[in-house]
Amino acid sequence: MKIAIFDVSHWHFPLYLLPLGDPGIEVVGISDSEAFAGTRFAQQLNCKLFDSNEELLEEEFDFALVFSRHSRMAGLAERLIERGIPFLIEKPCGLDLQEVRRIRQLAEQRGVYVSVPFINRVSDWAARLSPAEGFTPEGFQHLSFRFVVGPVERYERNGCGWMLDQQQAGGGSLLNVGIHFIDLIATLTGAPITHVSAQARTYRPDVTVDEQAVLTCQNAAGQIGVIETGYLYPSTAEDQRDFAFSISHSTSYIRGYADQLYLKARDQAAGQSIRVEYNTDAYYPVFLRRSWADLAEGRPPFAGLREAEHAMAVLEAAHRSAANGGAPQTVEHAP
Repeated sequence: MKIAIFDVSHWHFPLYLLPLGDPGIEVVGISDSEAFAGTRFAQQLNCKLFDSNEELLEEEFDFALVFSRHSRMAGLAERLIERGIPFLIEKPCGLDLQEVRRIRQLAEQRGVYVSVPFINRVSDWAARLSPAEGFTPEGFQHLSFRFVVGPVERYERNGCGWMLDQQQAGGGSLLNVGIHFIDLIATLTGAPITHVSAQARTYRPDVTVDEQAVLTCQNAAGQIGVIETGYLYPSTAEDQRDFAFSISHSTSYIRGYADQLYLKARDQAAGQSIRVEYNTDAYYPVFLRRSWADLAEGRPPFAGLREAEHAMAVLEAAHRSAANGGAPQTVEHAP
């Protein structure tokens, strides 16, 4: 399979390198609109670095990976859809709900496969919260997630300073990392999020996206969730983020932190701890390989543009709420 990769300076791109060396995979070329990491990755992948996305689009390839600025994602996605080329596109897939809805509709009309890496769906720890483990969707009572990553300076160091600009990124920590837990809440409960209330704060005067946010949400089944995000953790290579969660289910109470998953069943006096892997970076190769397998077998994407559109609808409602002092907002989902 011939692969084209668009805009490799995205901080997530290195997490996908391993599958690109799989048997039968040929990278025909890469682009780098940010002119930051392209030369290095072209050498590493032994492929051509194209001068622009437009030049790379003229090549022949079977599958694409899209890592562009959020403000450029939808336009590039439209070009690929019009050519009928399947692809994986990083979240949020566009600058706003309108853009994501437009490319979702176009992809469905043209029958083009598009996957979006909501990588919690393929994680071992989320699998332990599945119906197969006794956690039925209707049994969830309350879900709370905290995901605080490194400070805004890390984007500048990695050639992605545009992530701190509202006009280029569309949002900050809530969009960038909170979107994964918006999707996870909807996935675990099997019901769309319908109402939200949010508050956000920015600390650096030259940053126009949120550096800290708290979202409270309720879904169509009445279940309640809380998501706390931030660009506040003093991250290092070996200690990158603060991740923790607590979940109440009709069968048990679950807590997660460090490398432990603690479960306390409601009919037992003692709880039990299980060692798990919470490093989400490990699941990007899993998701890409799953995307290729689904495409080859004619299956729909494990997570795609419909899921991205749902998450963006929730985020837009959250942004409206934060702009209005946390006033509750209704999520405007497509019919």
